[in-house]
Amino acid sequence: MKYARTELHLHLDGSLNILWAYKKSLERKAIDENMTFQEFYDILFSINLLEHKESLKKFDITCDCLQYYEDLFEATYLLATQLDDMGIYYAEIRFASQQHCKKGLSQLEALQAATDGAAKAMKERKIKIGIINCLMHKGDSAKENDKENRETIRVTKEMLGKGVVGLDLAGYENNCDLNEYAYLFEIARNEGIPYTIHAGEMGNGENVMKALAMKPQRIGHGVNCIQKDEWVKAVIDAGMTLEVCLSSNTKRDRNYAAHPIRQLIEKGVKVTINSDNMMFSNTNNLQEHYILSMLGVGEKELRQCTLNAIDASFADEATKEYLKERIALLDKE
Repeated sequence: MKYARTELHLHLDGSLNILWAYKKSLERKAIDENMTFQEFYDILFSINLLEHKESLKKFDITCDCLQYYEDLFEATYLLATQLDDMGIYYAEIRFASQQHCKKGLSQLEALQAATDGAAKAMKERKIKIGIINCLMHKGDSAKENDKENRETIRVTKEMLGKGVVGLDLAGYENNCDLNEYAYLFEIARNEGIPYTIHAGEMGNGENVMKALAMKPQRIGHGVNCIQKDEWVKAVIDAGMTLEVCLSSNTKRDRNYAAHPIRQLIEKGVKVTINSDNMMFSNTNNLQEHYILSMLGVGEKELRQCTLNAIDASFADEATKEYLKERIALLDKE
């Protein structure tokens, strides 16, 4: 698709090449040695799960095969080159460094592995890549993961501008009150770290309002703000950009036609189009654009979503101008 050129919301551990992930999982003894590729495939592509929390267990499998520097390096490199092969100009790949310390890596070493993999891809290809490091929801209180999350902020600050572009909060959104994480984003804000926040994906759209109060540059998903007109208005009034992931938020609770992305675009919300988890959702950015075009979203709107992504990205101004120039060339085709 013509304007499928940006990815702002893409999880590394949910977007691995599935055959590579299977072989690596066997090599690292992350799965039973007798598990077949077909069984592995069925687990990671399963869509008939009872609830979103259950689906997040898939990340435990893929994280277990990404516990060494060389594996994180290779996974990031392979994903970046795959995106370049698809024609993506710019992508922000996110993962949680704290999830990759089971075999002795520090969070800083895990983050370095991902940035090194991205750097190798950028040296060989035209694609521009930024790494986003994720804070994590764990347990029934933000305090249960306080030490790890503070370390995530520290290493993100250390690597900011060295391949790392920002911070996120990921995991099961409904574990506890989102407001419990506000102090972490205050620390990040004081450190000058750009950030996005997963909110309004799982159930109550009021979490979007809580995220807005934490002053992020963007909101991950955010689609459940559609539940109340006043919430949609608040998103628009704040000039907030939503990282919408169509396929990731369908098939379980709604079909494609019932997804609110068209309503959000029509109401004037700044929407971007993203894949979320290319492997788990069996999708990519080109496919997301194609599906939206089949749902009646026009080329003008799809182009604007791409421009929204460039404007809301954590890239520097020179990179943003470069990307807009490349998009302008598409207009002449």
